[in-house]
Amino acid sequence: TLHNADQIARLDVRIGDTVIVRRAGDVIPEIVRVVPEYRDPAAPAWAMPTACPVCGSEIVREEGQAVWRCSGGLTCGAQRKEAVRHFASRRAMDIEGLGDRFIDTLVDLGYVHSVADLYRLTLDDLLEMKRRADSALAGLDDDSALDSPRTGRIATRWAENLVNAIDRSRDTTLERFLFALGIEHVGESTAKALSHWFGDIEVVRRLPWPLFKRVPDVGGEVARSIGHFFDQPGNQQVIDELLARDVRITDAHAPSPKLREGLGLADVLTLLEIPKVTRLRAERIASVAADADAIGTMQTHQWVVAGLPADTADALVRWLADEANARLLADAAAAVGRLHSMLPETVETTEGPLEGKTIVLTGTLSSLTRDEAKSRLEALGAKSAGSVSKKTSIVVAGEAAGSKLDKAQELGVPVWDEAQLLAFLAEHEPRK
Repeated sequence: TLHNADQIARLDVRIGDTVIVRRAGDVIPEIVRVVPEYRDPAAPAWAMPTACPVCGSEIVREEGQAVWRCSGGLTCGAQRKEAVRHFASRRAMDIEGLGDRFIDTLVDLGYVHSVADLYRLTLDDLLEMKRRADSALAGLDDDSALDSPRTGRIATRWAENLVNAIDRSRDTTLERFLFALGIEHVGESTAKALSHWFGDIEVVRRLPWPLFKRVPDVGGEVARSIGHFFDQPGNQQVIDELLARDVRITDAHAPSPKLREGLGLADVLTLLEIPKVTRLRAERIASVAADADAIGTMQTHQWVVAGLPADTADALVRWLADEANARLLADAAAAVGRLHSMLPETVETTEGPLEGKTIVLTGTLSSLTRDEAKSRLEALGAKSAGSVSKKTSIVVAGEAAGSKLDKAQELGVPVWDEAQLLAFLAEHEPRK
């Protein structure tokens, strides 16, 4: 498939070419090669556009990535529309009735510049928007349509329903809110993990990026992406506006007591990814320096005397000589202090019966949805996964389970049918 610029360049496919196509994976038509003898000699080589076709901003590609993206951010109308679509989607803020057509019109006519603007829309705004959109379709001037007398009863139920749906969405959970923000690399499972570990949007939005790596399965790329999002003043402003317009996080809680472990000075130094500073060397640094401030006062020869290899000592001092790096270390240490001050005095040690288990759901369940089953299993400590591997603990197979069931049987992974799932859930249902 011609799914990215690198593939087009590799095949040297040009407009008007004749190509050889094969069926890949029994489904996808794959272009194997060009038939050069049928090519128009005047056909120019294909070149990636340099500007976004919607807003004109430069398009850029991150190092190591295949995808080119518009750099315009929310100044780009297309990106604003997609941001609103994602924000309003069922698994995010779940604004029922806010479909693509309404979103396109709200953005095109200037009613919505960011997702926060949804929460200041009134019934009159929506009715006015509809009149303007209708007049545009009819080729009328906006002002003439607005000023013309209207007779008869105006249909308003759709607008009333949409205003009510927006209002209902104000109460949400932290994981939905984080997912709705559209942070790159933050899907539902990462949003859920951030909610579980940090508990409050005010905590999450103020953390330096290295501390996000403390969350299981969050690596450096994802952590940097989260940190970059919250480093943007425009994104912080949108969050401020959402909260000011009565969007409420209903499940805020203290950070996880598990954060008492894994956030010492040596841990922070490791999370920072300082060149040549391995875990063992981070522990050595932490054993010598009283705190983060003390690390910045020592010179290369002092670290060598303290037991660090010369190349590590030099790399550490050079890293700290960069003002941004020194500030990152100080910010991370300060954030750890704030987190520790928020942790509960007592640590809840009760673990669910599925703690540490990875479960894959496949097929159709008759008595509950996959989402409901996933939520109830996660409440008992399970981690949900989308594919079967040797690390999978249990596969729950409903009707028409397909290839995941086959893979589980091939790997010897235990398989539950729906009856076994329901029996387990009933046995371990929390007492009311």
